[in-house]
Amino acid sequence: MDASVFVPFAVVRLRGDGDSAEAALRVELRGLLDFDDQVRTIRIIWSGNSIPTTRPAVSDRVITEWAACGIACVLVVAYTSLRLLSVAAYGDRFDYWLGDGQKDYGLEISGTVAGDLELRHRVKVNQLLANPYGIDGYVAVVAFGMRTAIFSFHRSQEPPE
Repeated sequence: MDASVFVPFAVVRLRGDGDSAEAALRVELRGLLDFDDQVRTIRIIWSGNSIPTTRPAVSDRVITEWAACGIACVLVVAYTSLRLLSVAAYGDRFDYWLGDGQKDYGLEISGTVAGDLELRHRVKVNQLLANPYGIDGYVAVVAFGMRTAIFSFHRSQEPPE
């Protein structure tokens, strides 16, 4: 699945009012299979032709959500061996299907410019765990104003928070 459509939105949110060509993002890893819980910093660099020359023709909320999708794609590549398979259907309780050719997972994503990232994370974990398939999955939430993300793995049998 081609996730490059999210790049301009991520650039808009990461640049803010500046003119930089890179941003550092603090990432809290939680419960990932190949990583202990830890905090890492990733540096995201973009080229000049990734910078939109005009404001995207969507609402601020959509810019933020699609920017979060772009960041989530980076996190999936950086911290798992999975790939984006497809967009989830309405009612799946997550946004995208991930897979490794052997097993499928859900991916729930959310973004905010300002707000309580922990609360948003808990809400999104509960949403993911309520999926009708009983599958495991990942949650990626991004607070662009704080330049912080939480990327976490959850087993379907874990009780909702």
